[in-house]
Amino acid sequence: MTDTAARTPWQIAITPDPARPAATDLLETPSLPELAAVLDDPDAEQVLYRVTYERVGRRGGRDGSTPPPPLTTWAMTANHLAEQVCADVRQYLTSSEIDVAVNLDAGRGQIYAGCSNGGRFTVERVATATLEG
Repeated sequence: MTDTAARTPWQIAITPDPARPAATDLLETPSLPELAAVLDDPDAEQVLYRVTYERVGRRGGRDGSTPPPPLTTWAMTANHLAEQVCADVRQYLTSSEIDVAVNLDAGRGQIYAGCSNGGRFTVERVATATLEG
């Protein structure tokens, strides 16, 4: 009898957590002059943020499991940071509808997966880069 034949109809296969780059690997972003040109803002600044996940989906930080490792990335706006977080957590969520809200003033963020709570995280400002004229 094969392994699949031995399963009862209500059993599901549990997949391991997806592989993720080391926490020190930064996501690639455009250079500060490129972003400033797009935003048409000569005073633009790019900030290095550390995003620490409290919980992501059903496997990351829920019921005593460890959350995904922190994400460190450069961003110019809250929306840009939200896009980076969305790309990072997509592999941990089963929903195809993922939305991320970031409040930089409060240093917090929320992940929405469809109509469900997909998780939450904190945001820490690590460094700032500005254009020098």
